[in-house]
Amino acid sequence: MPEALSRLTAEHGLADSVELKTLLAGPAGPVAEVLTGRAAPTWSTRRSYLVDTPALDLLRVGIEVRLRRRARGRYDLAVSARRAGSSARCGTPRGGRVELDVVPGGLWLDVEVRSEVDPRVATRVIEGAGAGADLLSPAQRAWACRGGEGAVDERCLRDLRVHGPLVVSRVKVAASRWGLRRADLEHFRFPSGRERVELSTHCVPHEVADTVPAFERMLDERSVVCAAAYRPRTAEWRAELADRTN
Repeated sequence: MPEALSRLTAEHGLADSVELKTLLAGPAGPVAEVLTGRAAPTWSTRRSYLVDTPALDLLRVGIEVRLRRRARGRYDLAVSARRAGSSARCGTPRGGRVELDVVPGGLWLDVEVRSEVDPRVATRVIEGAGAGADLLSPAQRAWACRGGEGAVDERCLRDLRVHGPLVVSRVKVAASRWGLRRADLEHFRFPSGRERVELSTHCVPHEVADTVPAFERMLDERSVVCAAAYRPRTAEWRAELADRTN
């Protein structure tokens, strides 16, 4: 309920921001046309890589490390720890960003430490000529080792490598008519060809009570069909890599 989410975020100070998102059942192209009202909306595309050990030791304990290639050859790296429910934000690393992820049937507290990465270092690691641990800042190294549900030994970081890329295409949806600043439609394509289509919107904590019903109105008025269940992207990554090793 919007009121409950508002209490979680505003009164208890759990989050810096809130993201509402849902997986969609239909293909990305027609959904983009319906949401934007344009026959050929403009998609922006980027590549994202999972950074983990061959055995996915970080994902196993709830840590996701993502290397993202941005516009004009820039790169950034995010180290995220996701926790179920509304756990207190004690122990949040300095400079960490706390977000509540609200999805059908689920609520997660996502604590992320993000930093810019030297493009030369990123390129070497992607090409297999550099060590994955070279991507992490000191704060990210510390968070990768202690932010998850179980401890990760510093030695794990020596075996980090790049998996991917995950190709992410995005369409920005003007959503002011529903009382939203904007919504983002994203189409994810994994190396195997596996796809997912996700619609999301962001707000600050005190706007939750208004944003939740507005997001639902947008889905209803545009007759957007949501998937039967929400599956986190980390689960998709694990399935993808498990299929490649079997």
